[in-house]
Amino acid sequence: MKDDAKDSRDGAVRRHWFFDLDGTLARTGEDIIAAWKKSLADLGRECPRFDEVFTIGPTIEKVVYDLFDDATPELVEKVVARFRVNYDESGFPNTIPYPGVPEWLDALKSSGAKLYIVTNKRHAPTQKIVGKFGWDSLFDGVWSFDSIPGVKCRKPDLLARLLSEMKISPSDSVMVGDTKGDIDAGSVNGMHTVGVAWGYGSMEELAGADEIKDRLP
Repeated sequence: MKDDAKDSRDGAVRRHWFFDLDGTLARTGEDIIAAWKKSLADLGRECPRFDEVFTIGPTIEKVVYDLFDDATPELVEKVVARFRVNYDESGFPNTIPYPGVPEWLDALKSSGAKLYIVTNKRHAPTQKIVGKFGWDSLFDGVWSFDSIPGVKCRKPDLLARLLSEMKISPSDSVMVGDTKGDIDAGSVNGMHTVGVAWGYGSMEELAGADEIKDRLP
């Protein structure tokens, strides 16, 4: 695969590539949805509008409030606890990298790029999926919103913190994602942004990206 650290639009070479996970690197939706539905069934909660409202990307807590108008902190706590058990212990049988993604990552790595994952997914399942794919040595860092003890970081804030702590120039970095939240997180930090059209976001969400990939060679 011919795809290195050079951006295809402006020809600039950027060495630090930050990737979202769900919908960007991996198709995770089937296992996530199955764990959600099992968790709600375990708690005796019906949600007729689940398929209409549910989206992949936000935190578990936000999803509960989106799904239930009568959501309370107590309900959120119960659903979160149940979902974590059901999802983390599922083994992620249907979670796979998107076609072409492993080759893309290998090409970037071979070109000398540094690769990172920055995701709203919790740290525990993120690490399990990275391990399942054999990507432990491929990525130079893997961060979730809860990776930093005692701190829950939104993606824009997490990126800002990582760029600062690792002394990475935004002009030397790329944020790759499938949703508006990913693109906005990169843009607000002055990073080059790449939207991928094969994930869970819409083309409209990716309109603000510097570049859009609709397929991989």
